Amino acid sequence: MNPDVELQLALAAAGSEHIAPVRGWVDTALDDVVTTLAMVQDYAANSADGWATALGSVRDLMMEADLYAGEVGTDFAGEAQRMGAAVADVHESLARTLGTGTVPVRAVAAGMTARLDAAVAEAPELEALAPRIRAVFDDLADGDDLEVQRIHGDLHLGQVLRTPERWLLIDFEGEPAKSLAERRTPDSVLRDVAGMARSFDYAAHFPLGDTESDARSAQREFRAREWADRNVDAFCRGYAERIGVDPRATGSTLEAYVLDKAVYEVLYEKRNRPGWIGLPLGAIERVLAAG
Repeated sequence: MNPDVELQLALAAAGSEHIAPVRGWVDTALDDVVTTLAMVQDYAANSADGWATALGSVRDLMMEADLYAGEVGTDFAGEAQRMGAAVADVHESLARTLGTGTVPVRAVAAGMTARLDAAVAEAPELEALAPRIRAVFDDLADGDDLEVQRIHGDLHLGQVLRTPERWLLIDFEGEPAKSLAERRTPDSVLRDVAGMARSFDYAAHFPLGDTESDARSAQREFRAREWADRNVDAFCRGYAERIGVDPRATGSTLEAYVLDKAVYEVLYEKRNRPGWIGLPLGAIERVLAAG
């Protein structure tokens, strides 16, 4: 079954309020393989996607001369915190309905390293950073086994809708570059958290026009980091308040998932938007420096 249908039916069975109700879907058989052609859900009236809303907050911050992110009228941290709680609720509902398991962390780290090697082969811009990224993955391999479950799999600000009442998660199909079997394989909830952390960073560093001077550029970079850090913290705080576990407490494990996501982004940008490749490359440098 298509994971978009499968997971949202599971969430509906769990009583989750953070999806639009599924009303039906259309399957067909192609060479004896069942394929989902379409799905019908309730229309989320008066909703806005998280990416557009976050960008509005970033733009307002960049236009202010002296205010910090928390002082701007369109501060996004409150919404980020509510979003974190919504994602935690979805994770808890999926775990309760579809179960959990464990996987050897060494296998997870090996997968990350294999993806890094493949990305470097196609995007040589990664080569200088690869040894330091690989060291993080090697450290992960020495850790304990990871708890896994079904997750969203491709979570970012464009996959959430803000209605007048709450945040909704949409498009549970997983990363488009992965096979159906890979997208249905249980994974750590940290993959979704890392995806959202990367999305906050993308929004904060999204190209907003030319800068007038080096000083202006430095100011914009400071504001971008401030906005991203503030909202990642708020998201994780909301997540922790909902289920009692703060994703930041995993330390280097979350760092590894964030780097794995950023490596994927480098490859995506190399293939589709070469002019944007500096966004994930810059993020990798910042994550490694902070670690």
